[in-house]
Amino acid sequence: MSRGRTAKRAPEPATLVTRLKAWAVPATLLVSLFALLLFARMQLQDPEVLSVRRVLVDGEIQYLQRASLEQVVAQAVNGNFFTLDLPRMRKRIERLPWVASASVRRVWPDTLKVRVTERVPLAYWGRDALVSREGVVFRPQVLPRLTGLATLEGEAQHARAITQDYQRMDTLLQTVGLRLSRLKVDPRQAWRIETDNGLKIQLGRRDVMPRLTRFVQLYPSLKGQEIERRPDRVDLRYSNGFAVYWQTAAETGDDRQAGLSGENGEIGGIRQQWNQTRTTSETRG
Repeated sequence: MSRGRTAKRAPEPATLVTRLKAWAVPATLLVSLFALLLFARMQLQDPEVLSVRRVLVDGEIQYLQRASLEQVVAQAVNGNFFTLDLPRMRKRIERLPWVASASVRRVWPDTLKVRVTERVPLAYWGRDALVSREGVVFRPQVLPRLTGLATLEGEAQHARAITQDYQRMDTLLQTVGLRLSRLKVDPRQAWRIETDNGLKIQLGRRDVMPRLTRFVQLYPSLKGQEIERRPDRVDLRYSNGFAVYWQTAAETGDDRQAGLSGENGEIGGIRQQWNQTRTTSETRG
């Protein structure tokens, strides 16, 4: 006789319905929550919902035109308060010539706050640009007329070094009452400068700061001869001295030349030789 086996009974209909009802409630809640989140996401992506209505500009602005800034911000608004691409907007603002740096942040519920640091012009760069203290060359749409700025010229890739040397030279010349008004570095890297009183100085291609320092040390003696004549040009491209080209009040275009010793500061007449018998025709650099 075979052993009896316990047969599995099919669930009763009432029990199955009870289980389905138990699962239906959380499933409905889950679907409803998903639909709500989907709707919220669609709403947040709608530029018309929670749109930006105000833009506040912070920072000291002297040269930057607010209309240009507002136009850039308006063009960069590509979403609502939550979906705006703030890094993209900041980069577009920093492309403006006068902007050194910028930051953008949200202010609830509908405001953007833009903070701008403006470039401070140190000098003109050529005819159509300006250069900052950091050596950044920038070209505003409208070049302002700023008094007291020198004009620098040179290759753009050397702007930082030229700017640094310009500041050192100007500081050095101020010790004897002179200011730099023009500085040019040609493609051969030869330096020429001009002061605010019209004095032109050739520095050559090497040792420009030591040469200018030597000139500044002797300039008080040179200035003492300005009663009837004034120095027009100075050539510092010598190893131990420099040559001065004078112009008298009666002269219209003829130059007179004198030499100054780089060692003892002796001043001669129209033409003087150094104590090492150097002449103005020696090799210069």
